[in-house]
Amino acid sequence: MTNVNRRVGEEQLYQHQLAEEKRLLEIEQNIKSLEEKIDTLSKDVTDLVSAWKAASWLVSLVKWVGGIAVAITAILTLIKGIK
Repeated sequence: MTNVNRRVGEEQLYQHQLAEEKRLLEIEQNIKSLEEKIDTLSKDVTDLVSAWKAASWLVSLVKWVGGIAVAITAILTLIKGIK
């Protein structure tokens, strides 16, 4: 009877080990999937930051050009008004 109990216990242990291996494999697959998503998001954020910096530079340039245009217009208006 002890041999039968031992075999039942070993079979249960084996089934438990198989279930845990499957569970760990699923966890590893989920982690790999999450790592891929993080890599994709990281690249997207890097692209977004680059676009933001480029847009910021362009807005700054437009402000300067607008300021210079207003200054030139004011000077020309002043010169025409004096004549």
